[in-house]
Amino acid sequence: MRRRERRAGRGPSGRALGAPAVFVLLVAGGAWLLAPFQVPSDSMRDTLLPGDYLLVARWAYGLPTPFAGARLPTGRPPRRGDLVVFHAPDRPGERLVKRCIATAGETVAIRDKRVVVDGDTLAETWARHADPAVHPAGFDPRDNLAPLTLEPGELFVLGDNRDDSEDSRFWGPLPARDVIGRPLLVYWSWDERHGRPRWERILRWVR
Repeated sequence: MRRRERRAGRGPSGRALGAPAVFVLLVAGGAWLLAPFQVPSDSMRDTLLPGDYLLVARWAYGLPTPFAGARLPTGRPPRRGDLVVFHAPDRPGERLVKRCIATAGETVAIRDKRVVVDGDTLAETWARHADPAVHPAGFDPRDNLAPLTLEPGELFVLGDNRDDSEDSRFWGPLPARDVIGRPLLVYWSWDERHGRPRWERILRWVR
């Protein structure tokens, strides 16, 4: 009798009931760990292009929980040089991607397009300057920004395409709580201008 009960537990009906539940758990777990994101603009060119579709690691800086502002300790805080996907502070419902330039306690300034953090001029291999003109501080903060010291829980983020990006120069420090995660992979890329996929970018790791 015991043998029959064990066999019944392993039978086709048992597997049929278990498979959908496992599938749902896998899908839900994947959605919790990874988030899709489409690059919306030229602000990160040439690192990321408009039409790049990314997988974002939600665990990179701590997985969000149902409790407001709470995260599981699955990662580390953002560091200088990291790419971060976040909720746009000035446009509710939109998500953006920029590069973290400075973190809490650091003082950041911009002098004639050169970024200075705690007195040191950064060597930014990723930065792109397409416009040779230098905007004076009285015109706008694109190329010249007075020193700003970040408070706890704040990040300073910039687009790699410095002359065509709305970022912390214009709307101020980014609350770290608004960060969704770090881009991992370009899983699809569509060139809207030429109406074709960018095959050479697909399945590329993001750096």
